Amino acid sequence: MRLCGVLYLALTAGVAAGSQDQEAIATTASISLGQVVVDTSGNALLEVTFTSSGQAISAIQLDISYQNQILGFSVAASNLLGSAGKSIWTASPQAGLTRVLIAGLNQKAIADGVIATLAVGVDAGTVAGFYPLGLANASASDPRGGPVSVAVSGGGVVVPGPGVSAPAITAVANAASYLAGPVAPGEIVVIAGNSLAESAAQSAQITAAGLIADSLGATSVLFDEIPAPLLYTTAGQVSAIVPYEVSGQTETSIQVEYQGVRSAPLQLAVGLTSPAIFTLNQSGAGQGAIVNQDGTVNGPGNPAARGDIISIYGTGEGQTMPPGVDGLIVTAGDLRQPAQGVTVSIGGQDAEVLYAGSAGDEVAGLLQVNARVPSGIAPGSAVPVTLTVDGSSRTGVTMAVQ
Repeated sequence: MRLCGVLYLALTAGVAAGSQDQEAIATTASISLGQVVVDTSGNALLEVTFTSSGQAISAIQLDISYQNQILGFSVAASNLLGSAGKSIWTASPQAGLTRVLIAGLNQKAIADGVIATLAVGVDAGTVAGFYPLGLANASASDPRGGPVSVAVSGGGVVVPGPGVSAPAITAVANAASYLAGPVAPGEIVVIAGNSLAESAAQSAQITAAGLIADSLGATSVLFDEIPAPLLYTTAGQVSAIVPYEVSGQTETSIQVEYQGVRSAPLQLAVGLTSPAIFTLNQSGAGQGAIVNQDGTVNGPGNPAARGDIISIYGTGEGQTMPPGVDGLIVTAGDLRQPAQGVTVSIGGQDAEVLYAGSAGDEVAGLLQVNARVPSGIAPGSAVPVTLTVDGSSRTGVTMAVQ
């Protein structure tokens, strides 16, 4: 894949960005399951962990899904729930699904920690592998009965055997901003976790059809069972491009498969767009991945002149016209424009947008925006730049202007 130097650095930056993904998710209350190996009798105990992220939550409801090989499980409240005066009720609205309600006759907030334990049993003779327990449809309320957003992350049990790995997703974030949030069709994302791929990093490959491959080594990423193009893989992090097929949905389920074993599914919200500008310091803020009018990389030592045309590189523009094709290397004769309008602000002033769409000879999902630096802004080495595509990019991205 032919990526210019600026963008190659920006896209591969995710290899070291896992901690930032975790920080982004930490702003939302969350419920997660662990993953454990079953004992010789096929039994295991999994902890359900709750993190409030500073929000007061007094009641929780969620669904736990499981495969046929799991005979069933019981849910027991932890001492933490008991001290808060909460109880657990369960129901089975359909096969392979258990609904859990945590509440009490009080308005006490639930403290962070292990709120419940699942006792899981696996059918005797089940082949070695990872068997997921998915969490979905989570809702919560504060002490006054108001709704509170809750993120979920499933887990599962491992039936041991030769060569069995148990991949696990811990975070998903925009590859440019390193922020979690709704994913958009064609968005380049980074997926943090464990046992996602072999330890040696692998870079994107081109198939015989001329597309970015949707598998690297023994790793693939699935959005609602649709394979996603992969830009790189490591054991702890993978970069993928959200398939355009999620367009029009409100939610998608992501899984990583490694050596034939899948992670627990993680439910993600889907938005029209999720715009972000790549940065050179690989943090999501600071000097943007911006090219000056003469083709050189913008920076404090190489500023753009007021009135010049610059190229800004980002991702998360959503569906395109004509519609995006997963993994397509877009040529100059087949450029695609965002279906949503694009605007740019530089130094707090609206910038004239001359072009917004595919970056020629780059993968679909990589956005190029050519904009004119406003003549009336004050020069500086860190002039703020914001990209809006039915939503604004992360603040804190800058460029140099003389």
